[in-house]
Amino acid sequence: MFYKALYIDSETLPDTPTAIHPRISQLTADINFADMNWQAIAPELILVLTAFAVLMMGLLKTFNTNSYLSKSTTVGILTALGYTIYLWGIAPSVSEGNDPAMFSGSLLFDRFSQSLNIIFLLMSLFTVAAAVRYPKPKNENRAEYFCLVLMAVVGMMFLAKSGNLITAFISLEIFSISLYILCGFSAKHGKGTEQPGDVKHLNWETLASQEATIKYLLMGAFGSAILVYGMALMYAGTGTTEIRQIGHLLETNPYSLNKLLYIGMALVFCGLAFKVSLVPFHAWTPDVYQGAPTPITGFMSVATKAAGFSLMARIFYTALPSLQEIWMPFLFGVSVLTMLVGNTAAIFQDDLKRMLAYSGIAHAGYLLIGIVANSQDGVASILFYLGVYLFMNIGAFAIVFMLEGEGEQSNSIYRFKGLGKRKPYLAAAMSLFMLSLAGFPPTAGFFGKLYLFVAAIKQGYVLIAVLAVGASMIAVYFYLRVIAMMYFQDGESEEAIQTSRGMIAIVTVSSVAILAIGLYPSKLMQLALASIPF
Repeated sequence: MFYKALYIDSETLPDTPTAIHPRISQLTADINFADMNWQAIAPELILVLTAFAVLMMGLLKTFNTNSYLSKSTTVGILTALGYTIYLWGIAPSVSEGNDPAMFSGSLLFDRFSQSLNIIFLLMSLFTVAAAVRYPKPKNENRAEYFCLVLMAVVGMMFLAKSGNLITAFISLEIFSISLYILCGFSAKHGKGTEQPGDVKHLNWETLASQEATIKYLLMGAFGSAILVYGMALMYAGTGTTEIRQIGHLLETNPYSLNKLLYIGMALVFCGLAFKVSLVPFHAWTPDVYQGAPTPITGFMSVATKAAGFSLMARIFYTALPSLQEIWMPFLFGVSVLTMLVGNTAAIFQDDLKRMLAYSGIAHAGYLLIGIVANSQDGVASILFYLGVYLFMNIGAFAIVFMLEGEGEQSNSIYRFKGLGKRKPYLAAAMSLFMLSLAGFPPTAGFFGKLYLFVAAIKQGYVLIAVLAVGASMIAVYFYLRVIAMMYFQDGESEEAIQTSRGMIAIVTVSSVAILAIGLYPSKLMQLALASIPF
């Protein structure tokens, strides 16, 4: 990316075009220092330094506690968040004639990436707030837990601003490998040093966590292999890995339209479909969501989708818009199938984490509508929906975390029986999150779906909007079922609900945000439209 290709001295070459000249100059390492915008990647650097600092703190017995580690991690995240908001305001825009490329085109500095960075950073605060119970004091890998969370966010932030397929793949692997480990962290139980021979002595939570990480690792490896092979074929077909350059070549060079490009495009989509849980690449999602520690499940439910769709938007909207007639029917079908399968399967789930997993699959189908629309309104609606989905999911998982029990039924939907009497505030907040996820007005979730549907209708895709509304009607059942459990059935458990200031703050902020966006949706949509520089 930072190196110029081999060059041949034309003055010493023979005139015959078929002749082979032995004198070829060596590879030059001319690095372009002019566009190395270190300020634009300052939030990522802050998180990397924080991760190393947290690891060093883990070596000292005095500081190797959840309190010190979580507070240090929070400071790093909030510092990066504040700087990201500042960068959003000064980010260049193509509409103003500014080039967002930096580091020789491997990264892009624009408001689109900064908006996604805000989502990643806000979602990571949930995993840190869970330090009140995760990891357990007896766990020997406490510092590693927080370090891995920070590195996962760093990978996602670099992925969102990737302008090159190579950079995108490396960034994707950084956050994927971090999440593989976190899913099997056994943070709630165990010491983190369990061996295969200890199976008989491990409880259900630890075994489920280990099972989740194996499934996620295997499926993620397949997805990554398919993705990188697709990227290689796109490079073979176009001669470049720069995303914007691919789009330019397809418009100006007819020789770039070849079978290698088409196959590569299909494989890249399949690889990203694994990451964002699109049907039929979704099978790993429910098991991994159920077995992983709840803070990691909540983080993955939003952050991985935001990261995957950020790259998908750049590739299909920036590199492949001229091939819309080819890829649009396939994405259309996958979107509809994902919405229907996700919502239908969620009806039969009694475990709330599995139900939210299938719900997340369905929401990935909704988000894909924005890609199908292939317009600025479509990409802006994806940003709007991700911002709304952040607050809906982070609030719902915070309540699931507080009500979590022990054993295989630790997240059973029946634990919500009578919550309206035991904890009226939590029941009201959970009702709001469920109604917003279902798309009831005037919640933020209603306008998130509305903007996606309108973007598709503007481009003439009325059918997908109609089918999406039908799929949303199916989802009403399992969301209202949770509300019915809380208010219309008496609770049988007298188990105390473990609340904390961090989780209560998350639930409060999420509730206020959903209501505020529902009342003033145009404000957030204006910010989303302002974040589309391409």
